[in-house]
Amino acid sequence: MRHLLLAALLLRVVAGYCQSGDADNLKALNAQFIHGSMTRDTANLSRIFADDFILINPSGERRTKQDVLNGFITSPPLLSCEVDTVEIRLYGSTGLVLARAVFTMDDHGKKTTGKTDYLDVYEKRKGRWVAVAAHVTYLGGN
Repeated sequence: MRHLLLAALLLRVVAGYCQSGDADNLKALNAQFIHGSMTRDTANLSRIFADDFILINPSGERRTKQDVLNGFITSPPLLSCEVDTVEIRLYGSTGLVLARAVFTMDDHGKKTTGKTDYLDVYEKRKGRWVAVAAHVTYLGGN
């Protein structure tokens, strides 16, 4: 009986550690996503996004992985992006990143500042987390 209790305790500790490690991985991926967006690092973003990645932008338009990557090249550059809250939720092989960010972009020589709330959905595939979906809500700005 004591061995059974010890095994159950060990499983609980290992499961908690794995969840903590997964949460840390998702936080790191979120930071890489933000950094890649600012630096237009489409190679790194391509690694983060699953091939079937889909984004719903603030206008309600659906964008594929390739649409999003092309958009980073053609859209006005981000000058800064500060994430002020990040919440990670794990559901087995699915992870959610819920966050709020303040950004500044250069829109043809005019600095524009705004705030967004976003939800990124990750799935653990073959032992690696990849972004499968994102939804961005624009909360306003100048």
